[in-house]
Amino acid sequence: MHPFERFLQNFIPLLEKKFTDVNKASWILETTGSQDAADLRSHLDAELKILLSDVKIYRDLMAWDQDPSLKDPLLKRQLNVLLRSFKQNQASPSLLEEISKKEATLAQSYAAFRADFNGKKVSENEIRDVLKKEKDASLRKMAWESSKQIGEILAPQILALVKCRNQLAISLGYSDFFQMQLDLQEVDRNWLLQLFDAFSKDSEKAFDSVLREIEEALSSRYGVSKKDLGPWSYSEPFGQEDPLDNEDLDHLVQGVDIVKASYLFYQQMGMDVQSILDHSDMLEREGKCQHAFCIHVDKRGDIRTLNNVKSSVKWLETVLHELGHAVYELYFDDSLPWLLREPPHMITTEAMALLAGRQAYRKNSLEKLVGNSKQKWIDIAEKSLRRRQLIFSRWVFVMTSFESELYSNPDQDLNALWWRLVEKYQKIKAPSNRQGKWDWATKYHIGLAPVYYFSYLLGEMFASMLQEAVSGKGKHFEFANPKTGQFLKRKLFSLGNSMSWSSLIEHAVGSPLNYHAWLSEFS
Repeated sequence: MHPFERFLQNFIPLLEKKFTDVNKASWILETTGSQDAADLRSHLDAELKILLSDVKIYRDLMAWDQDPSLKDPLLKRQLNVLLRSFKQNQASPSLLEEISKKEATLAQSYAAFRADFNGKKVSENEIRDVLKKEKDASLRKMAWESSKQIGEILAPQILALVKCRNQLAISLGYSDFFQMQLDLQEVDRNWLLQLFDAFSKDSEKAFDSVLREIEEALSSRYGVSKKDLGPWSYSEPFGQEDPLDNEDLDHLVQGVDIVKASYLFYQQMGMDVQSILDHSDMLEREGKCQHAFCIHVDKRGDIRTLNNVKSSVKWLETVLHELGHAVYELYFDDSLPWLLREPPHMITTEAMALLAGRQAYRKNSLEKLVGNSKQKWIDIAEKSLRRRQLIFSRWVFVMTSFESELYSNPDQDLNALWWRLVEKYQKIKAPSNRQGKWDWATKYHIGLAPVYYFSYLLGEMFASMLQEAVSGKGKHFEFANPKTGQFLKRKLFSLGNSMSWSSLIEHAVGSPLNYHAWLSEFS
């Protein structure tokens, strides 16, 4: 037996316990927002980071990485995963503990915050409801500004965390945390930025066409000129979603049990999500995180989703999306080592989740999800999906560029940077009264899911490639059927983290990641 194998036998049980304990504490924190949960999560996460910071173990891992006698592919992949995990924790225990504490405090702040709108504390769902339905431009603006109130609270916390993350990255020889994260995720920075630049140029004409359609519709709806359309004219606070037809599309889910419909939908693919739903937290309440996510607590099947379901097509999309993450992890091959029971990168699991979420707008899938008696709204859903894809691509450019600049120079005027990027990519004019504000800090991912957002757009590219692979480039792709389920389980899910994300994509669809299938579908 190779010494690395003996090491795994002793080390993995310790790592598994710490990992599971952190996830359990995170779940309590996100579902309650309590101070005790924040303290517990911070303490346990620091312990996990310290376990992964042992200098002697890291040196042994690097030595084994140079050992030509270590040939088994699964052992080599586990070594690769551990090397990257240890590398990012080669810092002083006090710094690692400080980062854990700041992240837990930030998570608590997000969970507990409720905006003040018209003298009333309101949830994120309520803000979005105003932006979806209200015709009065002044009330829309007031609601949008209310959604930005959290920025003043979070900005100092995020900046302190950014500087700690940069301190960690620089101590490891990186220029900043953004560069470190890409490297540890096996993503080449130059490749990523060049790909996004080419993608932006090749889809610009289609985006401009959609933008003209949107601006004309919004100008007419609110009775203002196009030049007076502000970010509050969109249906959600960041302008990252299609603002047209939202009220009409919500007719699709009237009288529909979204959770039950999603369960039955996955069942038609041969995927049983009941155990996931049994452990999930689906409805909004005070103190609970207002976002949505999926968590695999122990890598042994305790998979949960957190949602805040309301009767809207957006929440149908979100439930399908989070269950997409969940089934990906549900169907890992049982023979995989514990360490490899995870996706190799968020790109691949996002592809599944995004492909699933798209079905909330697809004719074939909607007829299964909501019935075929709502044809009027089903017919407009496909058009909305195209707009959504083009709009969202620009939002990813904003987020990726902003994070790159944030970590490169956190002391610059970040709100001015934020609005420059919004105007450049989304072509939404910056309001005149945002100087000295913290609008950039209101986006959850910047603080608590850093250097992640690019994965969504790469995931959208891969989702279209998967669809082509399953349908044979046919125009009438039917997602909810056993053939699709079998393909995804065999070619994608079962392999876990047994190879790099780029190798997995080639294995699944026969070519490297690219945006040609996406362009063919949406532009």
